[in-house]
Amino acid sequence: MYSTPYEDILAIFERRDSGVPWNIRHEFWYYYNLARGVLPDKYRGMSLIDVCIEWGASWRCYSGYFTDSFVRVSYTGDVHIERIVNDRIIITLFSTPRGVLKQISLRDEYGLTSRIIEYPVKSLDDFKPLEYILENTRVLFDIETYHRMEKNIRGQGIVSYFFPRSPYQRLILEYMGFERTVRFLSRYRSDVEGFMEVIRSSDQIFYDVIASTPIKILNLGENIDVRMTPPRIFEKYCLPYYQERVEYLHRRGKYVHIHVDGYAKQLLPLLRGSGLDGVEALTVKPVGDMTLEDIEKYLGDEIIILDGIPYIYFIPEAVSLDKFEEFVKRIISMFRGRLILGVSDELPPSADTSRVRRVSEIIDMMLRS
Repeated sequence: MYSTPYEDILAIFERRDSGVPWNIRHEFWYYYNLARGVLPDKYRGMSLIDVCIEWGASWRCYSGYFTDSFVRVSYTGDVHIERIVNDRIIITLFSTPRGVLKQISLRDEYGLTSRIIEYPVKSLDDFKPLEYILENTRVLFDIETYHRMEKNIRGQGIVSYFFPRSPYQRLILEYMGFERTVRFLSRYRSDVEGFMEVIRSSDQIFYDVIASTPIKILNLGENIDVRMTPPRIFEKYCLPYYQERVEYLHRRGKYVHIHVDGYAKQLLPLLRGSGLDGVEALTVKPVGDMTLEDIEKYLGDEIIILDGIPYIYFIPEAVSLDKFEEFVKRIISMFRGRLILGVSDELPPSADTSRVRRVSEIIDMMLRS
C-alpha cells in the first residue's frame, strides 16, 4: 500500500503493485438523492470526497461531471451559440456563416441530466456548419481550476478527463443519432467517412493540450455497446482511432483507458489489440452479456480492469448480501494486481451504501490474508 489512494491507483497502471484500489463514481447518487430530498442527513453538507472517505473508498473525479471543468472550449471565427430553455426542453442553435444547426434536448425532472431528442445533423448539408464549428474550436487548460480540484481531492482518488468521443461515437451519440448514422453510412459512405476525418483532425487540439498537463490517467471518452457498435464497425472505425490516440499519449507518459459498458462480449478480443492500458465499466451478467471468465479469457493480463461490480449488486432487492460478497471476493481473486475495483458504471441512487463500505472491508481482509 502507498501513502494515498492516488498512488495505489497509479501503481496498478505501472504494474508495480498487487493491491486492489477501491475507486468509485458516486456523483449522480449524491446529487439525485439530494434533489429528491432523500439524501441521508449524515451526508448533507459533506463534500463528495468526504463521502468517499466515510465509505473507505476513493473518488474517480472527471472534469466537468458534476464538478468544475478545467478544460475551456471557445470558438474563433463567426460562431454563435444560443440556448433557449423552456421548462425541461433545451433548444440550442449553432449559427455559422455556413448555416445554422438546431438541437433539442430533454432534461430530467431535476435538471441533472439530459438527452438529445433532435440531433443537429439532419442532412449532408448540415456537415458544412458543423465542420466550420469544429475547425474553429479552441481549447485551453485552466491550470488554476485543475490545481483547486487536486487540492480538494487530497490524493483520495484521481482527477481525470474524458476526451471527446471518437468520430463514429460522436456521430451516433451527439450529432446524428444511431439510425441516421447507419442510414447515411449506407447511402453516403464517402461523405460520412470524409466527415469522420474532419472530426478526427479537429480532435487533435484536445490531445495536444491535455498531453502537456500533469494528468497521468486519461479516458478516451467512449460509451461502447456492441448493439450500436458491432465488431465490423468497431474494427473499422474505432480501433484504428484508439491505436493512434493511445500511441500519441503513451509517448507523452500517459495511461489511457476507455468506457465500455452494456453488451460488449464480442468486442473483448478486439480490445486486447487496442494498445489501451485499461477498460472502464465492463459489465457482467445479469446487466451485461459477459462473465468474469470471458473478461479473463479475452483480455488476458495486458489490460487493467476498472470497476467490475455491476451496479445492480448494490441494490438489496436485486442481489442478496451473500451473493454480493461472493462476487466481490471472486473478482478480487481473479484480477488482483490488474484491477481498480469500482461500480460498473456508477453507484445507483437506490444503492445500499453499507455495501460500499463492505467492499472496502473485504479488500482489507483479502489483502491481509
